[in-house]
Amino acid sequence: MKKIRFKKLACIALSALITAVLASGCAAEEKYPSGDITLSVAAGAGGDTDTYARILAQYMEEPLGVSVAITNNGDGSGTIACRDVHNADNDGYNAVFFHASYILNEISGITDLSLTDDFTIVSTPVVDTTSCIVANGHKFKDREDFFERARSGEEIIAAIAPGSYAHLACLQLEDALGANFKYVVVQNASERVTEMLADRIDIYFTQYSQIEQYCQTNDFICLGIMAPERNPFFEDIPTFPEQGIDITLEKVFYVAFPPETDPEIVNTFASALEQAIANPECQEAFAKFYVEPKYMSPEDSLEYLKELSAEYEKYADQLKGA
Repeated sequence: MKKIRFKKLACIALSALITAVLASGCAAEEKYPSGDITLSVAAGAGGDTDTYARILAQYMEEPLGVSVAITNNGDGSGTIACRDVHNADNDGYNAVFFHASYILNEISGITDLSLTDDFTIVSTPVVDTTSCIVANGHKFKDREDFFERARSGEEIIAAIAPGSYAHLACLQLEDALGANFKYVVVQNASERVTEMLADRIDIYFTQYSQIEQYCQTNDFICLGIMAPERNPFFEDIPTFPEQGIDITLEKVFYVAFPPETDPEIVNTFASALEQAIANPECQEAFAKFYVEPKYMSPEDSLEYLKELSAEYEKYADQLKGA
């Protein structure tokens, strides 16, 4: 009897132990995040995309309780890094940071993955209102001189990367002015500066922080900010709309997970992002680049990107080179 009773108690104890182990394992699986997260930047190191991603990653680590590692891959106009994240496990440990020019890649046929349909959008935490178009200060006297000569039909040489924000911005300005732009391909931002200083191009799209020094020496003329309102960090630069040119092109950055990522994971990551943006030190880091980060929920961000897609689609034929 004692042996039977002992065996029975042993079975009960073993069963309890197994249940505890299984429960512990389930609890561990449910906890997110329990390991480091990789944030893939769909651009090379050192540019605005990389800089903004690193600032956000730094200040997200405390609310997440884990490290956020940055990787860079700008190949394929950012589509390679985006595809890698799309193909990754949707467990919340791989996310991509890029800007909405990815939509232009869709329109141009560079990628077959839709940003709004084939990814899980987390947020659009940065809307860069420093986007501008600059003109050659050696060739034009001021903004008015440029606008007058462009409207008259004088050929304007615009430096672009095909199917990019730089391309779309110049198309918008050309249409708004009824101008005659000749497009030349200059892929790299630093190369555009060199080409402008050498008087081989007339205009290009950029961020004001990248060319402020050249505007101060009158080598470049900032024609206007491509935003509805003036940027509070340099209020002396007018917007295009207030000059009667109804064009805007804010540079919208997003964070996305692979498709069908669990909403609880998305909300946890989004909450950490919101806390990071609310951190005064994070805001101060962005202010050095004349940018104010603003949190937007996953739902609102998705709708915002859909609206941008519809707007960009209007230029589909021109972006495709038709």
